[in-house]
Order: sequence, then C-alpha cells, then structure tokens
Amino acid sequence: MRIPQILKVMPVSKSKFWLMVQKGEFPKPIKIGRSSFWTIEQVQAYLRERTGNS
Repeated sequence: MRIPQILKVMPVSKSKFWLMVQKGEFPKPIKIGRSSFWTIEQVQAYLRERTGNS
C-alpha cells in the first residue's frame, strides 16, 4: 500500500503519519527505489492493534 491508500483508512495527516513511522508507532516502509510501500498485513495489524480487535 502507498501513503494515499493508508491515509484513507487512517484519519491523520501525511506529516503526522511520517512522525508515527519515525517514532516506531507505525511499521517502517519497504523501500523500492525512492518509493515507500507497506504490506496490507502491516496496515491491518496496526489498525487491529489500535482498535483492540484480534
């Protein structure tokens, strides 16, 4: 997933999102060239953790 897709399901700004990554609150991206990607599993796991659902 790319940032625009993630920000559709997470109500945070782009700068807040990168701050979360920097602080280790959100998984680090997979880098391919200059682009950053996250797996769907990483995003789903983060959202489950935040909402308390297993």
